[in-house]
Order: sequence, then C-alpha cells, then structure tokens
Amino acid sequence: MKRVVIVGGGNGGAVVSNRLAGKGLEVLVVDPADVHVYQPGIVDLALGEERVESITRPLDSVVSGKHVKSKVTKVDPDNHRVLTDKGEISYDYLVLAPGVKSKEIPSIPHWHTVEGGLEIRRLVNSFSGKKIVVGYWGVIKCPAAPFEFSFLLKKRFPNAEVTLLNPILNPPEIQKPMAMAFGKRATELGIKVMRGFRITKVDVQNRVIESDTGEKVNYDLALLDPPVYLSEEFKGLADQSGFIAVDRESLRVGNYDNVFAIGDANNITVPPKTGAKAHYEAKVVSDNILADVMGWERKRYDGSAMCAVYGGGGEGYLIRMNFTNSRAYGASPIFSKMKKAFTSLYWATLKGYIP
Repeated sequence: MKRVVIVGGGNGGAVVSNRLAGKGLEVLVVDPADVHVYQPGIVDLALGEERVESITRPLDSVVSGKHVKSKVTKVDPDNHRVLTDKGEISYDYLVLAPGVKSKEIPSIPHWHTVEGGLEIRRLVNSFSGKKIVVGYWGVIKCPAAPFEFSFLLKKRFPNAEVTLLNPILNPPEIQKPMAMAFGKRATELGIKVMRGFRITKVDVQNRVIESDTGEKVNYDLALLDPPVYLSEEFKGLADQSGFIAVDRESLRVGNYDNVFAIGDANNITVPPKTGAKAHYEAKVVSDNILADVMGWERKRYDGSAMCAVYGGGGEGYLIRMNFTNSRAYGASPIFSKMKKAFTSLYWATLKGYIP
C-alpha cells in the first residue's frame, strides 16, 4: 500500500486527506495542532459576529487517515522521509501544506489566529478615538482582508477617520478588477487609501506608523497585517521568494515527482495566498496522486481561486481568478450573505468535492 504523508492539517491538507481516504492508500496527516481554524471567519470573530466555537473544529474531525500529532523538523526528499520531533516517517508521496507564520508586531495583533481575533475584538469594543488605520506590507494572506476590515470598521464607526495603508502603487493587471472595485467602495464610504505606503516602522508608544519614504500616519486604533514567512524547517526547499519552489501547474517541488507543496507555503503569489487557492491546489494534487497510482491522465492547476468579501453595510463582493483572468462581482447583498453562510458551509468543503 502506497503511503501519502501530508504535512499540515489546514484547508489544503484536510482536502487532500479527505479526497484520498478510502482509495487504497495509507494517509498520514502530520500536524502538532488539536484544532482546525476557519481563518476567514476571524473577521467575524474580531467584530463580534461569530463565536470561537463556530470557526473551529477538532482537527481529528476534519481530516481523514491517521493524525500524527508531531512537529516536522526537517524534510529529506532525497531519502523519501520527513523528520519529526518524535522520529522519522517515510513516504511514497509527500504533500507539504504547512502554512506560514506572520511576523509579530508587539502590542498590535494580527487577524490570522483565534487569539489575535479576540484581542482585536477587545480593542474594537473599547475604541473611543477618531483615527483607525488598517495596513499591510510584503506578502500576506488574502490581500482583500485589509479592505474588508476597513469597510466594516467605517460602517461601525462612521464618524471615525479610517485610513488604509496599501503598499501597492500599481496593482498587477490580474488584480485590477478587484482593486478597482475595492477602491470605488472605499471612496463611497469615505475611506482614505494611501497607495504606495510601505510600512517600515511602527511606534506603538506614540502610535505612529512610518513608511519607507518617511511619511507618517497617526492612529488611535491600528490593525496591521505583517508579512508572512516560511518556517525554518522548510527553507531548504525555498527559492529566492522565500517560499517553497513549485511548478505552478503540477505543484511539484523542484525535480521531485512525488513531492508537492500547496497553499500559503508555495511560491505562487498570483492568485494571492488564500484558502480558496489552497483548496483548488489540493484537489489537483490529490487527483494527480491517484492518477500516478492508477496510471490515469494527470490534471493541471490553472490558478483557480475565488472568495466572497464583505463590503460593509450588508454589501459584498465575489472575486474569481485564475492565472490569466479575474473578475470582481458586486457590490451586492447576495455576496455578503454568501460570505456569512460560508462559515457553516466551509466544513463541508473540506471534504474536497464542493465547490
């Protein structure tokens, strides 16, 4: 029986495990965590619209195969093994879906953990100032999220001055439909968007954010999404981007026919790093592992991704994208309701058959 080792039980890892379960393969999911988090739901958690229980599930309930509760310390693809804090595990196929980490800014929580979401909720609930700044820099998860927070906070605090610090002066062609839609919404809501503002310093004591050109912005409440980075144990597989180098259509790592990397950890940045990207990559990789075992024709990842985004005031957007095209639909109440409903639907999508 062929053994498939999946490193990481997040969105991508869960989908791979569930699509391969019961197909005559031994499936191992290596992850030290006990809990799986629906990360897009942290926006709702932070703004008091969801409970922790609605965006989390025990990891064992969302993955199939054997959950090996260990931390990977090294990947050794030349010898078809991964090393963990509890020993080594050999494999016939390896799927790397470890996710990434976010740079920490003292006293400013980010919105990619439950703890960070709860701290943002506390800060928002106690906010009585006038200046809210939302910003990001570098490679992040889901570039729509800072806009989403800006829209929702402006609706919640209509008298506050909301500023969005956007490091991208001119978005790539593939992202222009989304950028134009969000820019229009920001104008409608009276949000100031500062394009080309690349954050280099955050003075939390004096509440000042500074750019690489020396421009400064004061804040009473700051929500900042710092760059993400690959954990040290996977950097041996990274290229100059700092992420695991893959062929963008097969998602194979380097010259290894039996090693794949999906989700935030790989070096694909268009489409951006989102759960939807990981989901569609996972479907291709799981199908291709089966194709290799059974001698079927392999599939190619075409860059598919999509997400629903809150636009504030009950409005929302739907963004669809692949390697060559993108569309932004909305604003419409339908897409806001879609985003809200996905908090419940998400758990079904981890089975890998919808959408």
